[in-house]
Amino acid sequence: MGSAAAWLEQNWFSFLQCIGIVGGLLFTAFSLRENTKSRKTSIYLSLVEQHRELWSEVHQRADLKRVLSREADLLANPMTAAEREFLSVAIVHFNTGWLLSRETSLLSKAAMKHDVRSFFHLPLVRSVWNDTKASRDPEFVKYVERALAGS
Repeated sequence: MGSAAAWLEQNWFSFLQCIGIVGGLLFTAFSLRENTKSRKTSIYLSLVEQHRELWSEVHQRADLKRVLSREADLLANPMTAAEREFLSVAIVHFNTGWLLSRETSLLSKAAMKHDVRSFFHLPLVRSVWNDTKASRDPEFVKYVERALAGS
């Protein structure tokens, strides 16, 4: 014990610096962890807000009433520009959700796959998807196509 006390007496300043450095690193790690949690929550809340705004349009605008219809007949009534524009934005929204489910644990992958299957099987959505998938993120295209195939 005497040698430890002697060492501390000779190196007390270095010892305090070491404690300060380790404490600073621990504080930084804790701060980064909390900041990451806060950022993820903020991103999630932003996505939820965008989701609510996007889908409230379907219920508020009469010109979008067909976009969620399983019986929409594109031969009898071709898709309107408003429907195409809305569905393009909705597909981008799905892509954003997919990125979040892939990069974070904020969105359930199983729930995301279920939503993709049910949404992309709709006739109008399928038409816009087929017309635009060549210009979309190839990984997202693979994900959607696998979900539609049931795998």
